[in-house]
Amino acid sequence: MTTPPSNPTVLLTGGNGFIASHILSQLISAGYAVTATLRSPSKAQALLSTHPEWEPKVKFEYVPELTATNAFDGVFEKVAEGGGGFDYVIHTASPVTFVVQDVERDLVEPAVIGTFGVLESAHRLGGKRLRRFVLLGSSVAVMNSFAREDEKGRDYDEEDWNPVTLEDATKSQDAVLGYNVGKKLAEQAAWKFVEDNKTAFDLTVMNPDIVLGPMLHPVSGPKSINETNRFAIYAFMDRTHTDIESVRFPYYHFVDVRDVAHAHVLAMTAPGASDKRILLVSGLITPQLVVNTIRKHFPEAKARVSEGNPEQILPKSVDPTGWNVARSHEIFGKDWSSRGLEESVTDTARDILAHEKVWANQVTDGVKAVKV
Repeated sequence: MTTPPSNPTVLLTGGNGFIASHILSQLISAGYAVTATLRSPSKAQALLSTHPEWEPKVKFEYVPELTATNAFDGVFEKVAEGGGGFDYVIHTASPVTFVVQDVERDLVEPAVIGTFGVLESAHRLGGKRLRRFVLLGSSVAVMNSFAREDEKGRDYDEEDWNPVTLEDATKSQDAVLGYNVGKKLAEQAAWKFVEDNKTAFDLTVMNPDIVLGPMLHPVSGPKSINETNRFAIYAFMDRTHTDIESVRFPYYHFVDVRDVAHAHVLAMTAPGASDKRILLVSGLITPQLVVNTIRKHFPEAKARVSEGNPEQILPKSVDPTGWNVARSHEIFGKDWSSRGLEESVTDTARDILAHEKVWANQVTDGVKAVKV
């Protein structure tokens, strides 16, 4: 890959998402000219209300429906009309939820069609200026959804693919399987598109495991907490889970969102990232490790976070397969490191507690306003 341009421009899709908002922040700090896509102007206003300092440093374009035909054409056409173009695309827009009515419609189709749509628009309209397309994938495209939890296998690496199929997900209507197969099929569609069309740009896919960390996206209330922070941390703080020893996670390894964002920024220009999948995994996460950390660093939260059994780190009959993350270190070198679980959980819990104070004040202010 050639030397990065002096004034590089980036298209970031889904710019108000949990991970994307961190990518946006780091792109701005690094001096990139960023265009971020959102679903509506109201989403942009909410993001800028949270981060007013970003207003002069990011442009917004609106894509109301990811699965619409040629949904991203207008974004590329508009920048071309102004005599410009994008040097890089980072595609993050994809549903992350485990509460759905139809797994194919709500999880698989948006992931696959949305990814294909951005790639197709980039190929037709991006021109020779577009150098690299970085796709936010997931470790669930790598892991085996049907592996036994109680039997640790060979460490996963980038050569592995999840054997889960669309039929598995649609027959079971299991949201976790739906999410897994959506991420797998979206990534496979991306690799096939680039190969079949001999695109001018190359492709890099980032495959993180459970992503935790402080939130930069607008968080107006508990329902705005992103899915991974919700099930891995907040569910213990709001007492959704009180019997810690009975809690099971869908996955047992994590990476901090700030490190995931950093990896995406590095991946745009790292020569070794060209046409590579890159796993992003920091270490083990379990329900007991999470509550141990929260109770250690926030004594005031002990009344709301159950103790469990502090010595039993893994749930009974759980021995998760590990991850070989050598490639991420080989490609990013000294520029790459990842935070440990204690730092990530502590920072996330502190962030949630700070948001709770804001929510409480908003409710109080609202009550006062009614009384007046």
